Amino acid sequence: MTTDKQKQALMHKNFFDRCKDAIDSGFYMEAILMEYAAIEARLEVLLGVIGLPCNKFQDDKVRKDIQISHRINCADKLLKSAPVFEKTKLEKQYFKKLGEWIKKRNRYIHGLYKNEIQYSARIKDKDFAEAGLKYCRCLYDEVNRMKRLQKNHPEMFCHGISCASSKC
Repeated sequence: MTTDKQKQALMHKNFFDRCKDAIDSGFYMEAILMEYAAIEARLEVLLGVIGLPCNKFQDDKVRKDIQISHRINCADKLLKSAPVFEKTKLEKQYFKKLGEWIKKRNRYIHGLYKNEIQYSARIKDKDFAEAGLKYCRCLYDEVNRMKRLQKNHPEMFCHGISCASSKC
């Protein structure tokens, strides 16, 4: 019998395999779409583990009003100041660079219908798709590290951590 943890681990492995297959097959936009969805979900989990209100445990009405850019800003502030990030393997500019990747992804996605020539250039951006996969891997690893840290050191969480935003 498969446990929920095993199912989740298999789902995550399948995600990375599917993204890699999409990139290897030249389906960069498909990979980018999957990467964005994974990044959004992992940011919610990360902020939930830390204890911020802009996380997956909020009511759907509240969560839908919180944009990914807000979550990135929260995580970026925490990366620079929260003790739980002291031993992170994320580079100091990780969330800033992730925010730039998201903005470029948004330009790609929202500009798909505009111009066939621009679309052709977009669908050939293998480097961008591969960068998204690297951001996903880093974020997955950090969430896993945070979950282990929370399990072993719960005293480090939910104590005076806030992002100081009106939405949180």
